[in-house]
Amino acid sequence: MTNYNKREITKEIYDRAMEHKGYITHEDRKVVFDDSELYGYGVYGATAYEENGKYYCDFSLGDSCD
Repeated sequence: MTNYNKREITKEIYDRAMEHKGYITHEDRKVVFDDSELYGYGVYGATAYEENGKYYCDFSLGDSCD
C-alpha cells in the first residue's frame, strides 16, 4: 500500500519539472525529499502542478522502510 501526498515546492523546481513532462527532476528530488523517503520508503510519481498561485508536488510514498 502507498500513501498519497502533496508537498509545496518552489517555482524554480516547478519550472524545471515542466521541462520534463511535469516530473520532478532527479536533482530536485534530493531537495524536495529526505533520504528516508527517497531510499527507504520510496517516492513514486513525483509530479508538479500549480494551484492558486502556489506550486506543489503530488507523489506516492511507500508504506514501509525496507
